[in-house]
Amino acid sequence: MSEKKCQIQPLQEGDVEQVIGLDKNLGGSARPEFFNKRLQAMGRSPGTYISFVASVGGQICGFLFAHVLQGEFGTHQPVAVIDALGVQPGEQGSGVGMMLMNALKDEAKKRDCGSLQTQADWHQQELLAYFANAGFSLAARNVLTRDTSPLALDEDDDIGLRPVRSLAESDLDSIRRIDRHITNEDRAAYLQQKVSEVISDSGIRVSMVAEQDGLVAGFIMARVDYGSFGRADSTAVVDTLGVGPEYKGSGIGSALMAQLMDNLASLQVENVRTEVEWENFDLNRFLSSSGFRPAQELSLSCAL
Repeated sequence: MSEKKCQIQPLQEGDVEQVIGLDKNLGGSARPEFFNKRLQAMGRSPGTYISFVASVGGQICGFLFAHVLQGEFGTHQPVAVIDALGVQPGEQGSGVGMMLMNALKDEAKKRDCGSLQTQADWHQQELLAYFANAGFSLAARNVLTRDTSPLALDEDDDIGLRPVRSLAESDLDSIRRIDRHITNEDRAAYLQQKVSEVISDSGIRVSMVAEQDGLVAGFIMARVDYGSFGRADSTAVVDTLGVGPEYKGSGIGSALMAQLMDNLASLQVENVRTEVEWENFDLNRFLSSSGFRPAQELSLSCAL
């Protein structure tokens, strides 16, 4: 197929049904909730999302979706995270996928993104080859996962007595304070974005804070993910968590994680995953003690 016949353009509302149909043909399962939620989120915060479709004669033959994050993955520059892509089987190998990727790179650079990030199952050899040809390499991050079975705790541990509640918008300053102690950075923009997602993006509230002596002592920011990175089933994602330095070792983190697993199980969410810098040994150790193990996904990165 010649490039002149293929048009690359930003996603429009009228494109969504075709994208859902193409995605179903590729993956075998429909993900309308993911794509419709993305369209709604784009309407609320257009600067946060980058979504392109490829079409020939008005028919969608490919798509590539990403969202822009500030302050994630240990960088000061924004990053664009690819979470959905697909090309019609008859057009695979024709250059459509690379045209979509080049459009994403151009737009991400305009938004001052320093890199593209994504995940891919290590069994998906064709997809991994596509990312390699697009300039991606293995990132220094671990993708970890566990099921939502109850967190095993010591019998004499009283963490279940610690007050844990749903995160509220008014908790932002306390979360910033804790996060600043942990990272030695003020990630105000990133945390504001995450809190806004928690409050407005979904009716399912799974992000929480733990209190001690009436003060926020720790937090865990999580969301129920309806289909990003090609997953057909709902999965919970832990975006970030932290415990105030004065409460380190007091069981606050375990209390939050235990309550998260209970809440997710009651929502019939079977799995939870997260992504952690490999050199963050303290966090990797905590997640390991909480039952997390390496996932089958690889974390990939492409510098812009």
